[in-house]
Amino acid sequence: MPDFCVATFRRREPGSNAHPITEFWSWWAAVGNSIDPRQQSGGTDELSRRVAAIHPELTWHFGPGNKSKHSLTVSAGGVAEVRPMAERWLRAAPPPDETWEFRSSQQADPHALGGVLQIAGQRVDLSLTEFRVEPVAEELRVHVGVYHPAFGDLPEQARAQVSFLVLDWLGGEDDVERWLGHLEPLCARPATAGSADDLSAAIATIAAHRDPDAWTLAQWQDSEGRPGLAMFRRGLRWIDTPTLDRHQTISAQYPAQPNGLPENLDGVREIEAELELRLGSRGILVGHETHRGVRTFHAYTDGEDQNVDAALQDWAKSRGLLWESQPDPSWRDVRRFTG
Repeated sequence: MPDFCVATFRRREPGSNAHPITEFWSWWAAVGNSIDPRQQSGGTDELSRRVAAIHPELTWHFGPGNKSKHSLTVSAGGVAEVRPMAERWLRAAPPPDETWEFRSSQQADPHALGGVLQIAGQRVDLSLTEFRVEPVAEELRVHVGVYHPAFGDLPEQARAQVSFLVLDWLGGEDDVERWLGHLEPLCARPATAGSADDLSAAIATIAAHRDPDAWTLAQWQDSEGRPGLAMFRRGLRWIDTPTLDRHQTISAQYPAQPNGLPENLDGVREIEAELELRLGSRGILVGHETHRGVRTFHAYTDGEDQNVDAALQDWAKSRGLLWESQPDPSWRDVRRFTG
């Protein structure tokens, strides 16, 4: 089983102006890569301190590598607000070598389901886990119930913990976020109980139908019967671009028909093209809403990019547009579109 270690310490050395991620990799190059992952030592204590300096909610663990002998994983543990820091840590990492490779999330380990988990005074044989598998193609999600015979003797919190651990080990931390929808621990065996292979097959089928660049049109009416339109990237998930954690909204008025929709689309299309040009590789346009004479664009950028907010604000002001910006690492503000 993975051995997670977390510690909380001050964010950086007194007098240091370096980013904690830069300090981490400088330390690793000098000392860290000589750590023996099989032993608890002063080196692992210092590793805990330096990971916590990046963010106190990050966790780390050693494991076998895919191409290297060992791996070091620094993970947000499923916390969306922390995930960008883990990704920035990884992007600053050195290339893998014979000894070490690096990961920013818990990787899939289906072999872990052959083990036994000790929790809340119970021995849970993970090989007995079964699943209720409910794929929903329209949502590009798989809703999952997790059943184990021991759940009836476990408290609610332990049942949830076992369920999330099983799913993380089966699919990996990022794919749980990317593909799974509603998750429910089950004390009663489902009528259509499936295996881990059944769950993996359902996820693979959903994944095969996803196109992150495909746009979907949705229509609605407000309480006064006025129509609204939304265009959005249904297959795009925040976990696909975890450092794009800042929500940018740009709203543009347009000449409208009596029902509030545009008389023509030339003006709003021009603004959309300008916005995408200004975002470039620094962000992504997720979707837009059109309703009552206003089109609102939703984009996401890197919260550590100190210039992108100013650039978008200046551009919006020059075009007479309304601009707002706020942190939103899990893209909660646009979940009604992206799911």
